[in-house]
Amino acid sequence: MALERGWREWVARWVGREDLAQAPVSVVAAAGRADQSASEATPWMATPLHLAAGLTTLHFDVRGILRLPPEELDELSLDFHRSFQDSTLVPLASGEFLLHLAGLPPARTTEPARIAGGNVADALPQGAGAASLRRLGAEIEMWLHEHSVNRARVRRGELPVSTLWIWGGGATFAPMASARGDTLPRALGSDSYLRGLWQLCGGEARSLPDELDPPYAESAVLVVEAGQMLRTKATWSMPELLGEVDRRFIAKAVSALERRDIQRVSILANDRCLVLGVGGSRKFWRRARPALEGLQ
Repeated sequence: MALERGWREWVARWVGREDLAQAPVSVVAAAGRADQSASEATPWMATPLHLAAGLTTLHFDVRGILRLPPEELDELSLDFHRSFQDSTLVPLASGEFLLHLAGLPPARTTEPARIAGGNVADALPQGAGAASLRRLGAEIEMWLHEHSVNRARVRRGELPVSTLWIWGGGATFAPMASARGDTLPRALGSDSYLRGLWQLCGGEARSLPDELDPPYAESAVLVVEAGQMLRTKATWSMPELLGEVDRRFIAKAVSALERRDIQRVSILANDRCLVLGVGGSRKFWRRARPALEGLQ
């Protein structure tokens, strides 16, 4: 099944928040911050990326989507305020930022995870605010080029931050929080949108475990970030990564489905969704194929 707007809209509807299904990612992510100071500026996601230069293009793979530690987030945030006084950079627990910009017209942007492995030029902003976002992006690249944070990262053998990819912003509105209490499913993962969505539902997202553990009987949503797993295993290829995701999480969920401990497993990868239900899983798994193959 195709998902026109990706996994976030699907999760918002699944948890009963139709009002947030088409909300900007940045607005929902902002709700997950400990300090939610009011701002009239439009929030945008600002994801640290490491870009690789080819002969004529810039591109990056999943490993190039960086998650920065708190001390680097804080240092960049403070220095950004000194260098770009008309905007603010707010650290997020996920290792990226919220970027607050005032007076910017709307622009169509692309999440970096959806273009990994491709040409960066093919995913630049479009629309009325595109020129301003592109200009700011170029200024940020120059600001980061010889930044002390990057010099320290290179000394430690880590990838430097080439740019902050600006995406996921839009018209501001005040999302209403709700108190769903103990009926809210578990949420496991560090994604900023997931954390903000659960905060707005009266709950709290938890860290993703190393593997899927019981109990399986309760509803839960897990968000697995490929880039984070790949950075822990520099030698892994993408097929090896997918096999590891399958072993740690999906295969265990499908085994629980086959035992009828649970009724349904939904597997989402960007804009594709595969749903397995009781009665249909045996045929699908007869040849012991990884579940992720069904998303192709």
